[in-house]
Amino acid sequence: MGEAIPAESSYASEIQAVAEAVEASRTEGALSFAFITDLHHRASGNQLRAAAALRELAARLRLDFVLHGGDASANGPKEDVVAAQREMAEALARTGVPVLTAKGNHDDNSIYDHERKTGAAEHVVFPQQSKAIWGAASEAVARYDDARPDSLYFYADFPSKRVRVVVLDCMDHPYRLKESGELAYLGQWHYVFSQGQMEWLAQRAFDLRGRPDWSVIIMSHVAILQDGVFGVDHPVRNGEALWDIVKAFRDGGRFRGEGGEGEFAYRIDADFAAQGARDVIGCWFGHVHHDQVVVRDGIPNISAVNAWTLQEFPESPKREEGSVTETAFDIVTADLGARVCRLTRFGAGESRTVRY
Repeated sequence: MGEAIPAESSYASEIQAVAEAVEASRTEGALSFAFITDLHHRASGNQLRAAAALRELAARLRLDFVLHGGDASANGPKEDVVAAQREMAEALARTGVPVLTAKGNHDDNSIYDHERKTGAAEHVVFPQQSKAIWGAASEAVARYDDARPDSLYFYADFPSKRVRVVVLDCMDHPYRLKESGELAYLGQWHYVFSQGQMEWLAQRAFDLRGRPDWSVIIMSHVAILQDGVFGVDHPVRNGEALWDIVKAFRDGGRFRGEGGEGEFAYRIDADFAAQGARDVIGCWFGHVHHDQVVVRDGIPNISAVNAWTLQEFPESPKREEGSVTETAFDIVTADLGARVCRLTRFGAGESRTVRY
């Protein structure tokens, strides 16, 4: 299933141009991956062409992995949403490299019942189902939280590049039903990092003892902190504490803190002195449908415009279905020695260079 790219198409020309640009600037031993986000796909939709282009580029450029930033499908009846997500998961998996997927706020489809006031959760895609849809594309490398079998946060190691990718779940709330039959929390708007996820991050995902010179990439659908980010809606509960863990990891320091409220209260002791300072190459995120780089405490937070064929803001690049601007994604080349990432754009938008 999926679309082939005709040799004479604008897609074929763009594939050639992007491949040549990446090869011209890539250094020996560089980490190479694709970042695509916010596809909002419908079954048999035009974003299958984006997946086919990724497949071609993955083969030509020997990509290490694909980062998929979430919001894979458009909302609707559950059977349609699940079909669209499965189709896209299978299409991205045919790149032949691990596809590391963050849960998006649209991906549990909870808004569908909410807007229709059904008083139920019959159209919700629960975490177990999300894991079944997306887990196969990363199962060879993904390491989840053993203490929480249905968790959607994980890390993946790429030993030849000495890089660990940490994928966060910023909608990590209980999928519990109220007496009415509705969800207690909607993934659409309730963004939170749980105590369990923060403990796992501090004690497992950021444990790089015995791995000298390893660096980390972080991805979440919503930016960890919202300050200075264009296009935000709601903050992520406990985001400040999670960011303090990231800073302590980067500096080889320690963070001790407690806070939060109710079932989202936390108490964290994260001590990284034994392993020393480490590079955080960047924190990638989606959700905002906008290209931007926000440098926070010396760490770049990087978003990409939506792959979905929609010009969300006047500042956004124009989109045209049937041309390469109907999609947008980056091929990222991280020169680990020079500490620079070159983001080569496929489709709508511009290429960028980010230092870390």
